[in-house]
Amino acid sequence: MPSASDPARRRVLIAPVPIAPTKPLTLSHVKGLLWSDVLHRATALLYPTDHLYSWTVGVDNAQTHGFWAHLEATRPGQDFTAFDEEKIGELYVDYQRGRASDPARPGPVDATGTLHPASARVLDLWTDRYRELGIADPGLRVPTVPPMTVDALVELLSRHGLCLDHRPWNGPAYLDGTARGLPLRRLVGADGRGNYLAGVLRELVPLIGAYDDFVLPCDTGSLPDYVLVRHVLRVLGVRVTVLGVGRVRTGGTATGPPRSSRHGGWQGRTAAALAERFLDRVGPRVHRLGTRLYFIAMLGRGDREPYRPDLLGRCMARAARLLAEEDGGPGAPTAPEALAPLLRRHARPHPYVDPYRLTTALLTRDRTPAHRTLLEKVYV
Repeated sequence: MPSASDPARRRVLIAPVPIAPTKPLTLSHVKGLLWSDVLHRATALLYPTDHLYSWTVGVDNAQTHGFWAHLEATRPGQDFTAFDEEKIGELYVDYQRGRASDPARPGPVDATGTLHPASARVLDLWTDRYRELGIADPGLRVPTVPPMTVDALVELLSRHGLCLDHRPWNGPAYLDGTARGLPLRRLVGADGRGNYLAGVLRELVPLIGAYDDFVLPCDTGSLPDYVLVRHVLRVLGVRVTVLGVGRVRTGGTATGPPRSSRHGGWQGRTAAALAERFLDRVGPRVHRLGTRLYFIAMLGRGDREPYRPDLLGRCMARAARLLAEEDGGPGAPTAPEALAPLLRRHARPHPYVDPYRLTTALLTRDRTPAHRTLLEKVYV
C-alpha cells in the first residue's frame, strides 16, 4: 500500500454499476454518469486511476437476456434500426410487467459478445448520448469475459467464510455477511448461473492487489447489495468505498422512493430530451458544464429534490457565464499538476475527489486561474 507521504503512487479503480442496454438513459442514469465522470476525471489528476466497465454486469445478466427472449417470442425478426431509445424502453417496460406476473423467465446465457439487435441499437444511440454529455465511451460495445469463473469465485468465498454453498445438494449459493449483521443474498441459482453480484465480484476480485482502493459508485437502490460487496472485498484485503448516488425524482414530490426506470414514467425526461432542448441552443461546452452543475451541485447525492427544468435552464445560463468569465480572464491557464492542492482539498478523507464539493466550489467567487484548467480538464 502507498504511504501517506507518497500519495502519487496510490492506485485507484473506479467501477460504477453499468446500465443494462434495454431502455433510454433516464435522468437518474444521467446523474449517475455525470457523478462518475467528474469523480474519475478529477481523481485521475491526483492518482493513477482506472475506470472499469463490466460487460457481464451491463449486458450478460438475467433481466437483459430475459428481455431478449421476450422480444424473440413477441416480435420475431423485428427490424429495430428505426426505433429510438424510448420505443425500445417501452417494450422493456411491457416485458417487466409480464415478468412480475410470470417470474419463470429465462436466465442469462453464456457470454458470447453477441447482442440482440434491440440492445445493439440502444448502445449505438447511447454512444451519441455519451458524446453529447462529454463522457468518454467506457467500452459499451467491447465484449469482455470475467477473469474468474463462478466456480472459482464460490470456492474462494467459501474458504473465507463468505459463502453458503448449497450446490452439492442442487441448491443455490449465497453471499454470507451475517457475521457483520448483513443479510444472506443469493449469488448463484440452483441452475448454476450467477446473478449480477456474481458478475461484479468476478470482475473485481481478480483485481485485488492491482489497486490500493476500489471506489464503487452505485444508485441508492443498489446500495444494500454494494454494502455486501464492500464487506466481501474488505475481508479479501482491499480498501473499498461505496458511493451511493440517489435517483432523480421526476414526480415532483418528496414522498416515497423514486421508482426504478423499469416501471417507465421517463418519457420526455431522458438524456436525448436534454440534448434536444439545450444542445443546439447553448452549444456543447455550456451543455456539458450546465448539466454537471445541475445534476451534481444542485441535486446533490440524495434523491429528495424533484427535477426542475427551470433550475436546469438557470444552470445552463450560469455555465455560459462561468465559461465566458474564464475564457476572458487574465493570465494563462495553469498546468494540470498545479491543480493538486485544489483537488486534495476535496479528497479527504476518502481516496477520491468528491464531485459535489468540487462542483459547488466552482460556484463561489473565490476562483483562481486553476479553475480555468479545472473546467477544461474535468467539466467540458
